Amino acid sequence: MNTNPRAKTVICYGDSNTWGANPFKDERLPANVRWTGVLQDILGKEYEVISEGLFGRTFIAEDPNKPYKCGITHLKSILATNKPIDIIIVMLGTNDLKNTYGLSVADIANHLKQTIEFIKKELEGDDSQILVICPPPVVNPSSKELDKRLVDAPKNSLLLPPLYEKVAKDLGCLYLDAGKFINLENTDGYHMASEHHKILGEKVASVIK
Repeated sequence: MNTNPRAKTVICYGDSNTWGANPFKDERLPANVRWTGVLQDILGKEYEVISEGLFGRTFIAEDPNKPYKCGITHLKSILATNKPIDIIIVMLGTNDLKNTYGLSVADIANHLKQTIEFIKKELEGDDSQILVICPPPVVNPSSKELDKRLVDAPKNSLLLPPLYEKVAKDLGCLYLDAGKFINLENTDGYHMASEHHKILGEKVASVIK
């Protein structure tokens, strides 16, 4: 916790790649390795970076067996808990590509739109910035089989960046395409390794600064 009373609040709202899932072991990456930790170290005491990552989180789609992973259900409480918010970073969409939900890329982009509109409504009157990050594309990993729920994700995830960028532009948000500098071929195909977290943290810091 950053106790500097003048620190700007940065909320990182995402899934397991924000939570810090290790693609090689069933464990969480250390706090200083996760992109949120890298971001905090770069920004320093003038900012408080708060990680709101949840393994398996979607925008709006709901798994009846795991309803708590439906992001929109808990977003209001996340925003209320952390107010006042200076910057909120949204990086979701990978789990929405699972065949579990049967969503098209247009559906996912629309869910992003609904999420951003919800955030803007909840933070209305606040001088808050929103940064939309399109997650790195899902790929077929080089050394193992891709999760069967993501069988169509390698091709569909490549269609998301222009849709995300349009939503961000239309709603006045900042935008970053993680696929331009992160390739997940040498991981499990959809989780970032430590070197990717470092790159993403640095890129996000450059946008914020």
